[in-house]
Amino acid sequence: MTQPSPLEEQIHDSRPPALGMGRLVMVLYWLCGLWIFIESVALLFVRPNDAFVGPLLGSVLAGFLQITAAVAITHNGRRMRMIGWVTTLICLTAPIIVGIVSWGMPDFSVMRSAWGRFGVDYWYLPIAVNGIGIVWLWFSNPRRIVELAERIERVPLSHYGSE
Repeated sequence: MTQPSPLEEQIHDSRPPALGMGRLVMVLYWLCGLWIFIESVALLFVRPNDAFVGPLLGSVLAGFLQITAAVAITHNGRRMRMIGWVTTLICLTAPIIVGIVSWGMPDFSVMRSAWGRFGVDYWYLPIAVNGIGIVWLWFSNPRRIVELAERIERVPLSHYGSE
C-alpha cells in the first residue's frame, strides 16, 4: 500500500457528508427529473406520429435539464454549482414563460407537457421543485456561509456589551 503524498494530505477534505435537508433536495431533484424524462421519452415513442410532438420534446428537454441540475446539486463543486444555478433557473422560468405564452392556445394543452400550463400535468412540481432548489442553492452556498462566519468572528466583543 502506498503512502499518501504531502500534497494529497493537504487537500484531504475532512468535512462530514451532507445530511438532512440537502439529501432530501437531491432525492427530490433526481425523482422529479427521472420521472419527467422517462415518461416523456416513453410518450415520444408511443406517439411518434402525432402532430403535437413539440410539447413532448419540451418535456424531454425539461427532464434532461432537471437531471443535469440533480447531478450539479449532488456534486456541489464550484463549477457544478454554476451549472446547477443555470439549469435550475431555466427549469423554474420555463414553465412560467410557456404557461403565459400558451395561455389562450387550447391546442397546446392537448399533449402532456412538463412546462405547459405552468406544469399542471406534473402537479406543478417543475415549479415547486426548482423553487426549492433555488432556495437550497442560495442557503447552502459555501462562499456565503464563510462570509457570514467571518463577519461573526470579526465583530469585537465590546459590540456584545461585555464591558
